[in-house]
Amino acid sequence: MKAMRPLAVRAAPGATGSQGPRGIAALLIRAALAAGLAAAWAAPARAIDPGAGTGGASFMKMGLGSARAIALGRAYVALAEGADALTWNPAGLALAQQREFAYSCYRYIQEVGSPFYMGYAHPFGRTVFGVNFAYLKVDGFDARDEQGRPADSAAVRVQDGFLTLSVARSFWYEKLFVGGSLRGIHEDNAGTIHDILVGDFGTLLKPNQYITFGFASQNFGSGVSRAAQVARFGAAGRVFDLLTLSGEVSKASDNSTRAGLGFEFVMPEDIIQVGQISLRAGFRSCDDMGQVLEDDRHFMYPLIGPPQWSFGFGLYTAQAFGYGVGLDYSLISMGALGRADQISLKVKF
Repeated sequence: MKAMRPLAVRAAPGATGSQGPRGIAALLIRAALAAGLAAAWAAPARAIDPGAGTGGASFMKMGLGSARAIALGRAYVALAEGADALTWNPAGLALAQQREFAYSCYRYIQEVGSPFYMGYAHPFGRTVFGVNFAYLKVDGFDARDEQGRPADSAAVRVQDGFLTLSVARSFWYEKLFVGGSLRGIHEDNAGTIHDILVGDFGTLLKPNQYITFGFASQNFGSGVSRAAQVARFGAAGRVFDLLTLSGEVSKASDNSTRAGLGFEFVMPEDIIQVGQISLRAGFRSCDDMGQVLEDDRHFMYPLIGPPQWSFGFGLYTAQAFGYGVGLDYSLISMGALGRADQISLKVKF
């Protein structure tokens, strides 16, 4: 049998490769997501990491402020933009073209919730300033004294929060974005109070209009016992204009490496004449959170069941009394612990 000769493919004039920059971007995205997907599936739900719980300010890892980020499996470091970028990657703040106001409400498991989150972004040319604030409260504990007898639980409560000041700027003809944050974190765990000051640093690289790379280092400048440091790296890109894919690998100093994948499909604008509808799904490697009992299963089980999966949607219109208004929702299972959902509102003006 004769050996087959390799086929020669000639690139079109002016194109980079056979598909141009857009084709190369799609190939890079597919390769990155394939690697991330393989890593995520190779690391299924497992026993809780021995280092879990050893870091302070653990509420900072809940994912406050962006329902879109949670719906996309937290693969958001390369997609963060505007007012909701302050808790994911401060470099994304520089993508804000208008003033933005963001509000979010997070219903977490075991009656833990963030009833108050607000963010604001204000551009000055290529430089954008931002601020956000979040407050978390938990009460209703079953308090006991040293002998196990019921005690007054009115004073037993958790009150946590943070305030962030950020600045970001674009460089290199809006291909490189750099941002930094200074964050004050307050923890009051049943009278044990900690107040610390930490910093964030992030970058975004957009070599073309189809693909973005992101990196962020969060909560540095303090010991792990006060606030766990988190490093994130990821990539995102658009395929066929209507589909956005994202992947991220993150490592917290008090836990093992996590991999996340996100998928966002934007329905054509001609379906509804006044805005856009986005459908989202995400996958993230996580610890074993137990089995969901049959009586506690969501009507979308088994999709809403395994804690690795998350879902959500987004609505956006630029015709709300002259303002741009976006509404995002996410739903994620926490295994035997229950479900968590978040709703976010953003106004551009």
